[in-house]
Amino acid sequence: MESYNIAIIGADGVGKSSFVQQVLNLAHLPTTYSSSVRMVVDNVTHVVTLLELDLEHFELDSSQPIQWPKQINGEIVPRVDAALVLYDVMSRNSIRELPRVVEEDWNVNVDEMAKHPFFKSCIGQFQMSSQEPGAFRTCLDSVVRAAILHKREEIGGEAVCRRRAQSAINLDVPEPKSGRPLSQHSKHSRASSDFSVPRASPNQQHGDAYRTQAFRSSRLGLRSDRPSGDSFIDINESDSHDSYRCSDDSPILQRSDDAIVEKPKITGVTFDELADRLLAPRLSRVDNNFSDIFLCLYRKFAAPGELLSAILMRLEKVRDDDSILHLIKTATQLRIIEIVAKWLFLYPGDFARPTTKRKLENFINQLSTEPISMFAAQQMRQNLHSNVLEDDDTGWAYSDNPLDGDVANTLSKEMEELSADVSSLQFDRESNMLPGDSEVSSSVDRNSRIGSQFPFNSSEEYEREATLLEPSDHLPMNKVRYHTFMEISDFEIADEITRIDWIMFSSIRIRDFVRHVSLSTTQKGRCRSLQNVNRMINHFNHVAKWVANMILLRDKAKHRAQMLEKFMNIALKLRQLNNYNGLAAVLAGINGTAIHRLAQTRALVSAEVQKRFARLVILMGTQKGYFAYRLAWENSPLPRIPFIPLHRRDLVSAEEGGKTLVGCNDDRINWKKFEVLGEVLLPIMKSQGTAYPNLAKHDTARDIILGCRMPMDDE
Repeated sequence: MESYNIAIIGADGVGKSSFVQQVLNLAHLPTTYSSSVRMVVDNVTHVVTLLELDLEHFELDSSQPIQWPKQINGEIVPRVDAALVLYDVMSRNSIRELPRVVEEDWNVNVDEMAKHPFFKSCIGQFQMSSQEPGAFRTCLDSVVRAAILHKREEIGGEAVCRRRAQSAINLDVPEPKSGRPLSQHSKHSRASSDFSVPRASPNQQHGDAYRTQAFRSSRLGLRSDRPSGDSFIDINESDSHDSYRCSDDSPILQRSDDAIVEKPKITGVTFDELADRLLAPRLSRVDNNFSDIFLCLYRKFAAPGELLSAILMRLEKVRDDDSILHLIKTATQLRIIEIVAKWLFLYPGDFARPTTKRKLENFINQLSTEPISMFAAQQMRQNLHSNVLEDDDTGWAYSDNPLDGDVANTLSKEMEELSADVSSLQFDRESNMLPGDSEVSSSVDRNSRIGSQFPFNSSEEYEREATLLEPSDHLPMNKVRYHTFMEISDFEIADEITRIDWIMFSSIRIRDFVRHVSLSTTQKGRCRSLQNVNRMINHFNHVAKWVANMILLRDKAKHRAQMLEKFMNIALKLRQLNNYNGLAAVLAGINGTAIHRLAQTRALVSAEVQKRFARLVILMGTQKGYFAYRLAWENSPLPRIPFIPLHRRDLVSAEEGGKTLVGCNDDRINWKKFEVLGEVLLPIMKSQGTAYPNLAKHDTARDIILGCRMPMDDE
């Protein structure tokens, strides 16, 4: 599927966002500078990306050649295949940054203006009006067809040779003409905007990723008859317009290749911007990932009650907006309801505080009165009454106001009684899932264990089972233990190690990984759920120590070599099961000081086994920041278990690498930090959603793994 980048160029306020809104049939103006849509042209589907560019990013100086920005707000600008130039015939400011010929003809008849020789190279002119929404799509369709035709000519060798990244366009400006000023009383009747669609050059300049809020249009004449090596945009502009630019503008286009000078930019985003993005239509995988990251981590900068209020306010705004088409309004409402239902299902503890819970109950009661949302209300009420028991999200920077003592005690008793009543109940995941929620939540839902050997449907049940898997020391290390272990097959040992690791991994809530690296030691002691993370870390160390002790159980080298070779084969089976945590623990035991020094023992292990084992050592090696493991982890199919210590270290780096709040008054959110955290957490979320289907319980293997009495020292 081919993709095309279309630049929408115009002055601030000309209506670039409105153009995108009309083309994509959005309920609100787009919240990002880049919007994508799939278009079918001649029965072929293409991905079209619309990039909004402000003229303020172009330094229109006759003494300097004009180049497209290489970066905008720190992001690389993609290659642009075609451009739409917007201006408003009723606004002087929308034309001020364009060539003087356009400005001095701006009071001429619109049709006559479009016939000016300056616009000969444009493939078409379009007059836009809010009363004719179809014209917006026609305009976009024309420029996309032109871009497709140009690319075909370029591939077929009919066009000029491909230019390098700094190819550009020339504007040929005729002598200025006299013009009349626009009467001020006509500015309120801005009924139409004029679009000029330039021809695509053999290799368009890089596009721009800058966002503006409004809508205009202007004319650019494009000419590609210059040699490809020195083509440029040449615009004569009156010095009287210099005052139009902001005093703090830095000329982004006047720079060398060695340095990029950008305009001062505002760091971070506001909470309202994030809330709008959360409720916006999901058009790509990035949008799906955003909702998962936001719901997981928003409590670092907002309380649950604040987020719920923001969502309900936007829902009411959509309901009260009579200008939105009924189908669009219904789809928007269902999308917002779906977000709330997903939030309640994944993080029920966020609604444990009475104020927030009461607000959600009122919302559910309101939904139950409407036929279209009655089913969603039923499922949400079921989750609210059965899963919202306590708020154990200790240590978050933002939480709802706690209760008074008496009320808190009363509610705690009620929750305990309710917990006892529903502890034996299990709900099918699919019955609790809203339409349209399957694509996203299936990747992060740890309750979808259908078809697996694990009879657990929630992290609480996994947690109860994990508490039974802590090591004990009731079995002495002797020859009997050695022979018993050697009789068990490598597959059974690997399966049992993986089963234990999976139970402990699934007992960890995704937020616990973040709190484990961000809380102080004192705060960790008050957070009960962090015991699950500590349990898995301790189990990792236990397995490494157990492997070393099992190898050293016998004194003779031949017996040790048999045990060493068995563990090397077990390590290979763990790799085949994609249990990287268990694999790393076994490797830690084999490569520890106590075992690594046994040269005679290693010499007795078969060369083929040692060769396979060497590959595993390279896989889990620390070279290039665990490059081999990271590559294998990204490409491993589900089910899988991550190497927890490494991912925990990545979270520490992301947590300490940037501030949560930025800006002069710490009133903006450093979302870049949360994107880095999300890159670590999203694969873990996905991994917790799919259980191992064929792991049977092996009691003998489990007793040997967890029950051996091992010496305290490494000697």
